[in-house]
Amino acid sequence: MRKLIFLLLLPLFSMAQKTGMQSYKIDLTNVVNDRVKVTVDASQMNFGDYVAGVQFHFPATIPGTYATLDYGRFIHDFKAFGKNGEKLKVKKKGNTYTIKGSPRKLEYWVEDSFDSKVRKNKVFEPAGTNNQEGRNFLLNAAGYFGFFENAESLPINLEVVKSPTFYGISALDSYSYGNSQNFHARNYHQLLDCPIMVSKPDTTSFQLANAKVTVGVFTENGRELSKAIYDEVYTSMKAIENFLGGTFPVDNYAFIFYIKDYSEFQDLVEGKSMKPGMIIKALRALMGQGFGALEHGNSSVYFLPDFGNDMVLDEMADVCIHEFFHILTPLNLHSEEIGQFNYIDPKMSRHLWLYEGITEYFAGISQVKGGVISKEKYIQDVLRSKIVSGEKFPNEKMSFTEMSENVLHNPHKKQYGQVYQRGALMGALLDIRIMELTGGEKTLRDVIVSLSQKYGWNRSFQDSNFIEEFVAEVHPDLQDFFDRYVEGREELPISEYLDKVGVLYDRSYMGDVPMDPVRDFGTKLALVKVGGMATVKKVGDTDPLGLQKGDRIKGFSNKLSTADGFVAEGTNIIIEVERDGELLELPYSVRYTTGARGHFIRFNTEANVQQKALQDLWLEGKIHPKGQATMTVKVIAPEN
Repeated sequence: MRKLIFLLLLPLFSMAQKTGMQSYKIDLTNVVNDRVKVTVDASQMNFGDYVAGVQFHFPATIPGTYATLDYGRFIHDFKAFGKNGEKLKVKKKGNTYTIKGSPRKLEYWVEDSFDSKVRKNKVFEPAGTNNQEGRNFLLNAAGYFGFFENAESLPINLEVVKSPTFYGISALDSYSYGNSQNFHARNYHQLLDCPIMVSKPDTTSFQLANAKVTVGVFTENGRELSKAIYDEVYTSMKAIENFLGGTFPVDNYAFIFYIKDYSEFQDLVEGKSMKPGMIIKALRALMGQGFGALEHGNSSVYFLPDFGNDMVLDEMADVCIHEFFHILTPLNLHSEEIGQFNYIDPKMSRHLWLYEGITEYFAGISQVKGGVISKEKYIQDVLRSKIVSGEKFPNEKMSFTEMSENVLHNPHKKQYGQVYQRGALMGALLDIRIMELTGGEKTLRDVIVSLSQKYGWNRSFQDSNFIEEFVAEVHPDLQDFFDRYVEGREELPISEYLDKVGVLYDRSYMGDVPMDPVRDFGTKLALVKVGGMATVKKVGDTDPLGLQKGDRIKGFSNKLSTADGFVAEGTNIIIEVERDGELLELPYSVRYTTGARGHFIRFNTEANVQQKALQDLWLEGKIHPKGQATMTVKVIAPEN
């Protein structure tokens, strides 16, 4: 009987009809205890005539974070009003407010996550919210604006009331009227996909292909960095333009930076001061901070530390390139799990290898093909690091698709970081196999672009059928790769596949190797590097360099290797050492010993025509002239 009553009551809990427009207003000129007020105008919403309960949700998570965030925790003093201004009864459960009656207006206050003391399911700062009165407001929409159930597809108007000296940086279209800046989103999904940062503007814009790109920056210490960031990323962005054939699937893009001030620790990170009190203070200040970035369809948000020097710009291009490449996946190539994202009870896609792994791979390979980094650096540094980190993935316990589908829960979520390591390595091997199977007629880029054009931002593929569609774009034998290494649990065929492109790889190499001029001669180094340099704790008895205790040594491992292996014995190299604030260049004549090297990777000097042709296509985007005839013949032999 209870089940019957329950079923009879279900129609009374109405869901919003797909008519009307949702209108939000947020007042940033009145901040009370780090809280700002949001008003929702629901007068155009149709909830039906007999309503016992209307549900208004705040997201439990959002795409790209792969974590539980529970934004409803930050909502306070929630009120709902009927058509005559009467206050309606409201009941909260989790991230959902159930309103008895037909609401015409909602009011509530939003606490920011930046200053929150919440530690369980802490909100990653690039997905977070900041109410910094008179200085900065970071409006990740999921933290401020809820949605009526079943109304995610309705158009949205957002009015931001702000200081007249402030401006909102976003990928959303907007116009200003008085002290308000008004934004329009085609639906709730787009609103959440386009964060807004409101502050005094520090922006630099430029045209790239068919898109206007804007760099917007807020720094707590007042440094203007948008031009410096532009200078760091422009060359790499031009390489992406070339990689994608001069056309982007978006016409505008916004880089949004929140840069936190840690300039008081500049001497510490530069190794000029090692006072214990300052070290403890720095550890306390930095502990738990979520430095990094979060991608969106045509924007990305960054939360980074500024130590008062140029360290904040280090590796800036690498991070920005990865996030920018998300204009392909998942913006224009995604499954229903993302396209119709369930913000309350999310279902994860099986294809993080696509969304994050391929994106990370493209971020690196585009820079090689664009001439930003050398082939040698890509092989020795970028690819090798992915191999070293990627082998830690427990493929004997879970496949990559299994990890992806269950990434919100342990033990799978502990492996999320592997999307950037093993996932990117899988992208490289997949690219090689595609080139081989198509005789050089297609690359991984070609397949992704083709599928992106087939689907686009407003159409989703079915999660369970995507690999089959992907294989159909290439060759039936490609299915074996997915069966064994993506959906299966086999070890990746790193050595076998790299050999196809004239690259030799040994996981464990034993033979004649150059000696480390520091460690192999007994010198002991401090465990922690400061400013990227290692400090000498004790000089070895057979030290060949003339080191002194306290010397700070700059990395030199790249000087012991060449693209084809190791430097020859007797080669003279320079080791850079900082001593008492002075930079010294200490000479070293390379000596050899018998030893082991892990993950030894180098170009094969005896590569045949076929290998060289695939290598040139892979790393330079061209077919070797001598390999032209060979490359026109499709290689369709199945893998062993």
